[in-house]
Amino acid sequence: MTYTLTVSSQGQVVIPSQVRKAMGISKGAKIKLQLEKTGNVPTALIIPANIDWAKRVAGIAKGYYGNVDKYIERERASWDRSKSWP
Repeated sequence: MTYTLTVSSQGQVVIPSQVRKAMGISKGAKIKLQLEKTGNVPTALIIPANIDWAKRVAGIAKGYYGNVDKYIERERASWDRSKSWP
């Protein structure tokens, strides 16, 4: 999705709330702005700084594998069957 930002007279921009939520940016957070130039086209890349990505993505796949205990039980059972090979 593309957003249009307005630059104030003091050079400030407001990052839309949907973008802040998606990137985990909260009040007082530090962000990095990386400028890249591909050919003649400059591109700005906003990167959250000092984000603990392990905490940010913790639980993101919760429920994806269904009942985890049963999943692990099935996997372990398959290991036991493979040990019985000659």
